[in-house]
Amino acid sequence: MDAQHWLDELNKNQILRNVQKLLETQTEKGIQKYGTTVVPSHYTFIEWLEHLQQEMMDAIVYCEVLKFKYAQLMTLEKLNSAMRESER
Repeated sequence: MDAQHWLDELNKNQILRNVQKLLETQTEKGIQKYGTTVVPSHYTFIEWLEHLQQEMMDAIVYCEVLKFKYAQLMTLEKLNSAMRESER
């Protein structure tokens, strides 16, 4: 695929546009914080793996938080539904 086709597909897809914006924002933050983008030579292979593990652990924690919040929302929704039913 040529570059124009890729750009057309990107522009048609809201999810891909969101991901692109996130990448741009993260890149900007990285440059501000470290003065550069990702540089493979900054860490050894093992250090990169350890960094990835740390990031993945953060992601697992975030997943647990979202599951907890979703369960809370579902509980509230059931309570609200039950209250509406009892008012009829």
